[in-house]
Amino acid sequence: MTNSNANAISAAASLCTISASDMPQSLANHLYENGAFMVFLNVPQTTEFGIDYKSWHVGPKFLGLKMIPPGVHFIFFSVKTAPRIGFFYRFKEKEILLRKWDPIREDMIIEPCSADEIERICSNLKSMDDGLAPYPFETYRNWFSLSNHITEKTVERLRPENQYSRITSQAELVTLETEMMEKEGVHGHPSSCVDRDHPTRIRFVDEEGLPIMKIREGFQIRFTELPLHSVAVSTNAENPLDRSWQLHKILVDLSGEWSEFLGEMQFAFVCFLMGQVYEGFEQWKRLIHLLCSCTKELTESRELYMALIPVLHFQLRECPKDFFVDIVSRDNFLTTTLTRLFGNINGPLDLFVDKADELVKINIYTTFMDDPKIISNLYF
Repeated sequence: MTNSNANAISAAASLCTISASDMPQSLANHLYENGAFMVFLNVPQTTEFGIDYKSWHVGPKFLGLKMIPPGVHFIFFSVKTAPRIGFFYRFKEKEILLRKWDPIREDMIIEPCSADEIERICSNLKSMDDGLAPYPFETYRNWFSLSNHITEKTVERLRPENQYSRITSQAELVTLETEMMEKEGVHGHPSSCVDRDHPTRIRFVDEEGLPIMKIREGFQIRFTELPLHSVAVSTNAENPLDRSWQLHKILVDLSGEWSEFLGEMQFAFVCFLMGQVYEGFEQWKRLIHLLCSCTKELTESRELYMALIPVLHFQLRECPKDFFVDIVSRDNFLTTTLTRLFGNINGPLDLFVDKADELVKINIYTTFMDDPKIISNLYF
């Protein structure tokens, strides 16, 4: 597959604002012949299954998806009231991704398939057509606007290191005691076992006597480590609150690829919005707070901040009016972050001469127009 072919398919898909059943037959045929497939076998009825911006409850004939545009997508599912499970995957042109359902574990599995089985599925795609749901092209633009900076490199850098990079809305927690037992059980005597040579059992508890819990190894999303508030000393003597040094270090670690930084910001937002992972929201807030706490880097990373504006615009469109309000203090997260950003933009730097920032300003105004702290910092 060439990049030009994949880009052409994605471009054709991006033009769609209607479902596959309503689009011209010639376009539907093109997307069918060149798009990707996901074959998902043995999924129980009523299971919630979704891709990107849309989900369904599957029926008895469900066998997977067809006509998937090449690129990164987020696939998710849940059974009854179970936590949502999802994963990012970069589909290639004409690729067939095969997954099966394990009724015992109630989970998707990657089961080794013989060459004959794969060939049989490939040759039977036409006969399976009634059970393959078309990709929801009517929402593709929405998905693209929320994920255009997420690349295969982003996914590989951030994904959890488990079987199929699964991301769960309910963290897979274990006690610190269990974690040590699992590690020591492989190489030595488990610290939690009691016998003649080890008469006591090690337990780890917090100040209130509760077990110390940790996310099971391999299930953490590998976000860039970043505190919500920096405790280190700024290198900017004129502005001690400037965190440009911290942003600069991250960009250096990303080989100067500012789009990768925005890719992580979008990755975190999608994890929260579609994956229902609260840690995604926390990481998104940390990244926003960092970007809004920089002054020196505004001039040195102008491309990053120019690209940030539309990213924020489309993300904020997904958020209800009271989304950022702290339930205890009633303070709005945007009051202390985005207002600082626009204060820097509207200052002597005067970076955005084409008023690209008006996109997100208008969106903030219509959403938070009754918060004078925010509005006064947008235009005055």
